Amino acid sequence: QSWMWKRHAGFDVVNYSGQSGSKTVPHSLNAVPEMMWVKNRTYDDANGWTVYHKGLNGGTNPEQYRMRLQSTTGEDDNNLAWNDTAPTSTHFTLGTDRMVNQGSYNYIAMLFASVDGISKVGYYTGNGSTQTITTGFSPRFAIIRRTDGSEDHWLVLDTTRGWVSGNDKGLKLNSNSAQGTSEDYGVPTSTGFTLTSNGWVNYNTGKFIYYAHA
Repeated sequence: QSWMWKRHAGFDVVNYSGQSGSKTVPHSLNAVPEMMWVKNRTYDDANGWTVYHKGLNGGTNPEQYRMRLQSTTGEDDNNLAWNDTAPTSTHFTLGTDRMVNQGSYNYIAMLFASVDGISKVGYYTGNGSTQTITTGFSPRFAIIRRTDGSEDHWLVLDTTRGWVSGNDKGLKLNSNSAQGTSEDYGVPTSTGFTLTSNGWVNYNTGKFIYYAHA
């Protein structure tokens, strides 16, 4: 199973070299990046991918926080990733963390933004019951992650493998385990997706981020 993107209004890829001190990197997204994944291509760093998402810290000053794709821990307040500087429609800013910017290393950055009817970068608060998330389209693919607690995986759902009412086939980006088949997370709708009371996606008062694509 694979999921692939190409450069378009909601996705861009940037290669850059690190430097000593903070760095500003231009991009061609022509929109403010709402999610960014950055990887050191030179150094074999067990820390892996650094993640920016507009929903970190509940959407307040998310540029002051970071997450990691391979990690089971939640968000952390760290100015070394994004230099506490919000991305713009032309540039993103990096601090001095080796995972995102350091002299003699090369990096890749994947930038995502919402596009009406195509993709949605969003966040929500769990209610421990059922709720509906509105994206404006029927998603075929979604990544969901709790940022503030122990629901510790980047859950990937898609309609090809099975994202239906019950027995959803979920994969975890930060795990080498096979897909699960016994959980009921919810189901896509014509304008978004529903969530069950499952704590992995809807823990009461939990803070969640997501990326959905049609």
